Amino acid sequence: MLKKSPCPKTFVLLLTVLLTVAVLLVKAQQPASINNVIAKIDDYNAKLPAEKLYLQFDKPYYSIGDTVWFKGYVTNAILNYSLLSSRLYVDLVNDSNRVVKHFIFPVSFGLSWGNIALDESLREGAYTIRAYTNWMRNFGNEALFYQSFYISNLSSSAWIINTNNTINNNSVKVGLKFTGIDKTPFGNQNLQLKLVNSGKTLFQNAIITGGDGSANIDFALPENTAVKNLMLVAGDKKGGKKVAQIPLDIERAQDVDVQFMPESGPLVATLPTQIGFKAIGENGKGINVTGIVTDKENNIVAQFESLNAGMGAFTLAPQPGEAYTAKVTLPNGSIKMVELPELKKTGMLLKVKNGFGRDSLDVSILASEDILSSATYYLIGQSRGIVCYGASFKLDKQFINLHVPKALFPTGVAHFTIINTNNQPLNERLTFIDHDDNLKINIIPAAASFSPRDSIPLHITVNDHDGKPILGSFSVAVTDDEQIKDDANNTGNILTNFLLSSDLKGFIESPAYYFEKNARSWKALDALLLTQGWVGYNWKDIINGAPAPQFTPEPNYTLKGKVGNLLNKPIANANVLILATGKYHFIRDTTTDAQGEFYFNKIPAADSTKYVLQARNAKGRTINAGITINEVPALDANIPYKIMPEPWYVNTDATMLNYAKNNSAYHDELERRRYGGHLLREVEIKNNNIIKGSQNLNGAGNSDQTITEADIEKVGKASLLDLIQQKVIGFHSGFRPKSTNMQFLLKDKRVRFVIDGIDLDRFYQPIGAAANEHYEYQKSTLDYLTAADILGIEVLYSARYNAAYKDQNLTLDQQLAANAAGPRGSDVAYLEITTRSGNGPFTRTATGVFVYKPVPVTLPKLFYRPRYLVKNSNANFTDLRSTIHWQPSVITDKTGQANVSFYAADKPTTYTIIIEGSDLNGKIGYQTKKITIGAAK
Repeated sequence: MLKKSPCPKTFVLLLTVLLTVAVLLVKAQQPASINNVIAKIDDYNAKLPAEKLYLQFDKPYYSIGDTVWFKGYVTNAILNYSLLSSRLYVDLVNDSNRVVKHFIFPVSFGLSWGNIALDESLREGAYTIRAYTNWMRNFGNEALFYQSFYISNLSSSAWIINTNNTINNNSVKVGLKFTGIDKTPFGNQNLQLKLVNSGKTLFQNAIITGGDGSANIDFALPENTAVKNLMLVAGDKKGGKKVAQIPLDIERAQDVDVQFMPESGPLVATLPTQIGFKAIGENGKGINVTGIVTDKENNIVAQFESLNAGMGAFTLAPQPGEAYTAKVTLPNGSIKMVELPELKKTGMLLKVKNGFGRDSLDVSILASEDILSSATYYLIGQSRGIVCYGASFKLDKQFINLHVPKALFPTGVAHFTIINTNNQPLNERLTFIDHDDNLKINIIPAAASFSPRDSIPLHITVNDHDGKPILGSFSVAVTDDEQIKDDANNTGNILTNFLLSSDLKGFIESPAYYFEKNARSWKALDALLLTQGWVGYNWKDIINGAPAPQFTPEPNYTLKGKVGNLLNKPIANANVLILATGKYHFIRDTTTDAQGEFYFNKIPAADSTKYVLQARNAKGRTINAGITINEVPALDANIPYKIMPEPWYVNTDATMLNYAKNNSAYHDELERRRYGGHLLREVEIKNNNIIKGSQNLNGAGNSDQTITEADIEKVGKASLLDLIQQKVIGFHSGFRPKSTNMQFLLKDKRVRFVIDGIDLDRFYQPIGAAANEHYEYQKSTLDYLTAADILGIEVLYSARYNAAYKDQNLTLDQQLAANAAGPRGSDVAYLEITTRSGNGPFTRTATGVFVYKPVPVTLPKLFYRPRYLVKNSNANFTDLRSTIHWQPSVITDKTGQANVSFYAADKPTTYTIIIEGSDLNGKIGYQTKKITIGAAK
């Protein structure tokens, strides 16, 4: 007997009724036992509501000197704007898996926009932008937003490299051709080549290019060594400055990963099923393959061919006692043999047939004969954090078929699960629902074509699926097709992200392909859902109760901390005063609770603010206490998947060459125009900087180098050791002649650290003869103190400034020499370090006072927009913009309309306009448009 009850259609389609109302409507129609399951799911989603994030960028690749412009959309599971987060964290992660830039941007009603300057501190290479809210971290790294770019360092002397490679077993032949950016051959030149596998050099050799810039390299891959991110590194032996990295895609059978995943669970004998497969190359991208499946007797029982990105599916009717093997043929003709998953004798299967263009799903439940019984099972269908369908059934026959209306689910990924009465999930299956009900965006240019430097007005209308006007927030990017490739199919858009990628684990290659609305892409989408899991969902936690979140939401800007005594025990009822300096000045106070914790709410977001906190007693006196601040812990740079774009100069095309030629000239011209025809040059101003509270024996400011508070603020969050390594010229660690112990050195002299006039070495007590014992003692203190604890550093290297220190420390020098820390005398330099507390090396904060400088909130800047008031006016520059226009804050009115305008650049070409955005009720939209810029009239 089958009992079923879906969610109300109006709730799912419109997504406007509160979750609690939906729960009551579902439970009213369900048996009591399934109500318990639904209640647990609803409770989990209520306690841990998911957030989704999408960033639209102005273009798909960048170079040093460019600015990355973006808009962020933060939503809840049903795609309404999220109110859980007021901060957006954005990291720029390099190809060595290190965070090189970290930003915080303000979020208001789920919207954020900003910019990231790609300055000269960056090196050329592949980078990933990772973005998240603090709340999103509760759902794991897979739940965060990622977008990879190649950031080039374009110059007229760059190499352009065409390459092709062939492989026969382990023998690889690579053909290369080196030219300049103007296609002039780099002929008869000496090059140094290295073959690198996952950062490890396999071999290196010198070559000379032919007259046409060509070179041929043959090498053998190690047979038993896995290949991962294999590349050739070419260097110019003459100058030594030119270096190029040339990725090699090696489709060697042993390095290709092929996985077979039966529909909804294990492969069960006698139950015909779909089997999804996925073939992934050593570079992490899909490889399209063909193949056959054979049984023990080598009979062919199935054939398969991938549909997209190495994925596909085939049907198999497994027989008892059999074992199956796939013979996979790679594009280069090589063969890989893969065993299919082990065949189970007993089990259940959940099949979902989702016909293209049909209005219902055929959901089938198949079971082996031995498990048939009158036991009750539950089928749960979910989407966007809502239970949209529920059915209870008894497994009293081998085949049960259900027709589930698609109208019960919103557009997006639907997740079906079979659960037994012990609340154990048995089978899971994903499918995709497409109602074609996304926002309809219409872009209407004022004319069919425009001239260079024309003003280009656009009229934008946005309606819902029924033609009703939409009030919403949208972002507009306009790029020059001669410089920027339309890469939307590969990078995705707001539709592919919110409706597909954000619900699935792992990297999705070419996500826009699955939205092309044809029979082949629909089959490929089903194969994708067979092979990739659902993100951020744990049935064990659902059944046992949602765990307490590790990371808290940030609905507004807050400052939390704790006041404790010298033994770190909490001090209750202490008055905490906060004084803000910088852009926003204010004074507020509060009182600590029984745990010594305090809380300041609704702190203004500013890009440069310092807070001075003071703990006081009832009489208003500063108390002997320490103050700590609860900060959002840093997120390590572990990217869950590494799919890095190729360098721009390898097998490049005309579009990238145009970008390379124009970009550098454009940035130079932009700077010239911004500063009235004069470029600003860095001017070095030398003076004696005075550090307040310095214990310098020569007098404050008398030193060989002075590092001030302003210098320290530029370092950001770092340890004292990091600060010294970055700012003190000539500072390093190493071994001196005739010494076997590591030491801190300043050029050729060993370093002594004096903190608030207290020599750190005066507290050094050697424990034994362990190697580097004195070095580790110093390092532990330098790692303990932070840059935020320091007011200034004075470097005393020359005899003029360190003589007074030597006279004071002769006896100590002799003691240290006896402990093998090094000889005394003229080979010693001193660092006089002044802390905020003034209490020496062992007190991090001043008594009852703490100065806190958080990571600044980055406020968005305005996109540079030229204005040509006289059409085709003669000018002494050429407008070479690649991003013609960027506007993140386009708001449609109640009639669904908005207007945008910008000026064309100088060259005849076509522009691509991309508009993305959403309304306030879970609907999203994406649209592109081409416009033509003709020759000047």
